[in-house]
Amino acid sequence: MNYSKIQNYKGLIFDLDGTLINSMPYHALAWKQVANEHGFDIDIKDIYAMGGSASRDIAAFYKNKGEPVGDIDEYVKRKIAIFQENIPKIEVFTKIFTVLKDAKAQGIKIAIGTGTRTANANRILKEKGLLDYIDALVTADDVTRHKPNPDTFLVAAKRLELSPKDCLVFEDGQLGIKAALRGGFDCIEVKDNEMINYFEFDR
Repeated sequence: MNYSKIQNYKGLIFDLDGTLINSMPYHALAWKQVANEHGFDIDIKDIYAMGGSASRDIAAFYKNKGEPVGDIDEYVKRKIAIFQENIPKIEVFTKIFTVLKDAKAQGIKIAIGTGTRTANANRILKEKGLLDYIDALVTADDVTRHKPNPDTFLVAAKRLELSPKDCLVFEDGQLGIKAALRGGFDCIEVKDNEMINYFEFDR
């Protein structure tokens, strides 16, 4: 698959978890642990299916199913604490990071559009040496409508001072891909450190 088209864009917007960093296994384990602490179990496949969703939305999903989640904010706070313990173990996807670095060197603007919270995102970007490459960061704290709504990517494009048609989104999750296309962006699907599909918005 020829991805030379990347150079035609003025901005690249990367999802974080599962796209730029291999963090999804640690998110899944944290969700499973906090569920177990509250007296129920979850199917990790559900977490992957909801990849890109805000943490409160995931907790609300289980509460709406009748699980003993309790206070959603406290539940999410505990999940985040468990996840943060494992941040040092998270690895950067080197091939995707190389795409980011090469684009930055060519003068292409770079944004992160993620469903994680600002504190988590900043810590991860800083600890993994990514922060200096980023021109804009949009997190779950910056929008009220999360993926599959396009707001995350639309705000990212706005902060880059670019239109959606001038930006290319990198995403691993189906919700994120839907969000990108709904927002008028072209999108590259990423899986396990590889670019596997190119979706062009039907203009």
